[in-house]
Amino acid sequence: MAKIRRSTILLSVLLALVAGSAFGQGTTATLTGTVTHDGGTLPGVLVTATSPSLQGARTAITGEAGAYNMPGLPPGRYTVAFELQGMQRVAKTTVLSLAQTTRVDADLMMAAVAEAITVTATAPAILETNEVARNFTSEIVDKLPVARTVRDTVLLAPGVSSSGVNNQITISGAPSHDNLVLVNGVVVNENLRGQPHNLFIEDAIQETTVLTGAVSAEYGRFTGGVVSTITKSGGNEFSGSLRDSLTNSEWRGKTPWATEADHVDKIDQTYEATLGGYLLRDRLWFFAAGRALETSDQRFTRETNLPYVFGADEQRMEGKLTGQITSRHNAVLSYLAVDRTETNNAFLNILDLDTVDDERMLPNTLLALQYNGVWTNNLLFEAQYSEKEFTFESSGGNDTSRVGGSWLYDLSRGAFANAPVFCGVCDNDEQRNNDSFVAKATYFVNTARMGTHNVSAGIEDYAETRVSNNFQSASQYELFIGGGHIVGDRYFPRFDTGTSLRYRPIFDLSPGTDFATQSAFINDRWELNSNFSFNIGFRYDANDGRDASGNLVSDDKAISPRLGLMYDPFGNGRHRVNLYYGSYVTKIADGNVGGSGQAAGNPSLFTWQYRGPAINPSGTPADQLIPTREALAMVFAWLDSIGGAANRSAADGYLGSSIAGFVTEFPNSIASPAVDEITLGYGVQVGRSGVVRIDAISREWNNFYAAHLDMSTGRKTDPEGFSGDLAYTINEDSETEREYKGIQIYGTFRPGRWNLGGGYTWSELKGNDLGEGAGTATIRN
Repeated sequence: MAKIRRSTILLSVLLALVAGSAFGQGTTATLTGTVTHDGGTLPGVLVTATSPSLQGARTAITGEAGAYNMPGLPPGRYTVAFELQGMQRVAKTTVLSLAQTTRVDADLMMAAVAEAITVTATAPAILETNEVARNFTSEIVDKLPVARTVRDTVLLAPGVSSSGVNNQITISGAPSHDNLVLVNGVVVNENLRGQPHNLFIEDAIQETTVLTGAVSAEYGRFTGGVVSTITKSGGNEFSGSLRDSLTNSEWRGKTPWATEADHVDKIDQTYEATLGGYLLRDRLWFFAAGRALETSDQRFTRETNLPYVFGADEQRMEGKLTGQITSRHNAVLSYLAVDRTETNNAFLNILDLDTVDDERMLPNTLLALQYNGVWTNNLLFEAQYSEKEFTFESSGGNDTSRVGGSWLYDLSRGAFANAPVFCGVCDNDEQRNNDSFVAKATYFVNTARMGTHNVSAGIEDYAETRVSNNFQSASQYELFIGGGHIVGDRYFPRFDTGTSLRYRPIFDLSPGTDFATQSAFINDRWELNSNFSFNIGFRYDANDGRDASGNLVSDDKAISPRLGLMYDPFGNGRHRVNLYYGSYVTKIADGNVGGSGQAAGNPSLFTWQYRGPAINPSGTPADQLIPTREALAMVFAWLDSIGGAANRSAADGYLGSSIAGFVTEFPNSIASPAVDEITLGYGVQVGRSGVVRIDAISREWNNFYAAHLDMSTGRKTDPEGFSGDLAYTINEDSETEREYKGIQIYGTFRPGRWNLGGGYTWSELKGNDLGEGAGTATIRN
């Protein structure tokens, strides 16, 4: 991988020298436009953009067709000035939105005709590109009756719903694990289930953009949508905020149909603070933010109704430096850390308090270093290195004895008892990390005959690793039982021939998985004239995945076209018809797909049927019931009496084994799941401040994950001599379908001080693809 990384960095430098592009990954915005005079285009005009969000000023000169382009600008409110000798100066104000293109045109008059004027530009950004996008600033979100989190902000966008497993977010019909979520350009999805981590401080969020269709070739590794959030930066003025949010579990009503203990009457406070300013005016800005939270959440055991308090002590800290190296080169360094300690955590439903995990830590960090350089008037180069780290520390039980560290699962009640699930003291802590390097350059070509070309080219090297030794319990034993007795608030398990006793050792510790995607992309946004513009983009993704045992999972390469047409029937920018075809290729999912054939880090399984004397059988008087741990000691005494875990005799109740890494194989490299999309849309500007856009999106997925098992796959004998059916993990498209059809409508209107907006989605998702399970990122059909 070191050789690959060095070659990637070298290639990025060559691309920057040869091509050019604006970096992005959702951290910047683009300003573009055309300057005219008496109906004709006007070359040679000096265009200057200034903003409180920008250090210094950015300039451009209009080309042969009177057009200019400024990519890689920080989002914010801008003043755009147009100057040419002999012409009056025109200045327009506008707002540049994150990951959006904003158009500001100007029509200059002779200096003798008029003095300099300043007006407000009103061209809506959502009509400028094929992308189906929605932008939410912190000012808008603060005024709405929603939580200020990224999740609740994203749910405001058409095409987004919380219909995924465990109420997770889905975008345009894709599984919830298959969205790309960025904070300051850093991927914040966790490796196993693909869900975003809360790497943000609410008061530090500047804005969020949601892309639900017609997504640029700049973005990859998803089949759903892209969510990009950027945090605030410093400036030439000092500003800050302080907030205290209050919650209390006593303020929540009790469940009316069940006996419920009183809630904890305790006010939990979330403190947030931000401060931004400058160390050197126009040269070095700083921004800092902090968030402190201590919560107490009243919870109850299942049926026994024992109260316990789940507590969380979480500290979030963010720092950002924005520096101007020279007038044409800038750099941004951002870091965010979350230190979270949880007390009394429980895995799913529990029957007693012995199953509660006393304490676990969940540290989480984000680091990003960005560079932005204007090399010539038409060439911009940007690059970013980022990394995210997340760890489970001390998560699970601490008692490694068989009686104190083995959990029970009551099948009749769907709940655990006796000990916490997983192990908090077995070997290393679980890590889920990623890092990425992106380089992108943009070159702007402006010709009188062929219009303008905004050509972007770039590369990305993304890698993620998961170090996980999946000990299921601290003792490595677990028991599944048919039921038990509840007397008052105490639970007494029943052990009989319906009880299975399982031994789950890990024979090969995990060194970590190695999943990487190397990508290259090129995109030409071509404006032929005032009526027609085109988007011609292609993305190349090479997925290279090896599990923790070193087995090849995927060595797959794919090219994704991203092709769009925009038609303006009147040539004035007020009406746009869009047609788009694109393909999105995702990464190989870790977890139960990428790790399905590995031995390293996965527990094996040895199972016995309990054949000792029945313990706490049905009908046992309450005063004769044996407590859980005393009963468990009797079960393990029976196991020892037949020779312990070394006994492999069916005559003594041994049911068989499943050795990790011997039940599933990858006969061939699997291809990355992908989706094809066709989007047809229409947008119209209403008055000076209104806009409505409607998009019809059709998607069809392919390269599904599947587990193939039949007579041809045969059987395999594990080291214990147990023979079982062998399953192959493959791609399957002949019998698996997933199709999405949706209409997404969005409109906004700003009469005076009011800001009115709304969205509507009609969608239909059809097929037999199961997609994902509650406990994992994906499931194999």
